[in-house]
Amino acid sequence: MRWINTRSFCLPALAALAAAVLIAGCGGPAGGSGEEGAEAGAASAPAAVSETGVTPAKPAWAPKEDAKAKGDTPKAAAAPGPSPFGTATLAYPDDFQMTLLAYRLTDREPPLAAWASEVYEVKYADEFSKAAKLEAETARLADIYASTEGVGVLQIRLNSQLSQYDSGRGGYYLTAFSPGNQVNFGGREQVSLQLDNMASAFFWPVEASRAQEILQHTSRQVDLDTKIELTGIQRRSNGLVIQGRITEYGIYSKRYNDERQFEFIQLD
Repeated sequence: MRWINTRSFCLPALAALAAAVLIAGCGGPAGGSGEEGAEAGAASAPAAVSETGVTPAKPAWAPKEDAKAKGDTPKAAAAPGPSPFGTATLAYPDDFQMTLLAYRLTDREPPLAAWASEVYEVKYADEFSKAAKLEAETARLADIYASTEGVGVLQIRLNSQLSQYDSGRGGYYLTAFSPGNQVNFGGREQVSLQLDNMASAFFWPVEASRAQEILQHTSRQVDLDTKIELTGIQRRSNGLVIQGRITEYGIYSKRYNDERQFEFIQLD
């Protein structure tokens, strides 16, 4: 009978097995590289199912989405509100009409009954006629207020002087259109009219021979019959400012019973 030394047989076999396991764990030929292992892990990750199909699930090492990228698309700026200006023309308004126009353009209701009660005929009427007179005066003011509806154009007359004749440029300067001037109206509320293109109307070109005739007839005093397109409104500390631009104007003499139109000018 032969005896086999089992200790000498088992130890070399166990050593070989341990070496094989160590090589596989360290990324040897059988295990692949670390990157290949990561790719294998990603490929074996479970898939998420959506309504449109199968979407691969992202591996843990994938970069996170920027939170800003998920935000809603910026909303467009709100459209400007409707313009308060219409196409109707208010011709040669007085101070009170301009006050009512200011109320209209700023969407305020004027206190017509309170104003009517301050009119002399109403304020000092006897007790038998006071109510009827108040009603009639309030209705009259309401008609004036109604005339401001849909206004977008003003027709006004401005008093102006002619400057000394500028022989270098060949013409007069109209002082009413001096840049920076405003047309002021009194009444229940201070209202000013600011004309944005006054500089374009300031100089009036006139030939020297005709300029002398104009000077003799006018004594430097003229009226400017002006059409104005309204463009904006501003509330300032000294009252409401209505903005506009001159579209056309006529230059007239002021001589009594002998009015003449010297020029009619349209602006772009």
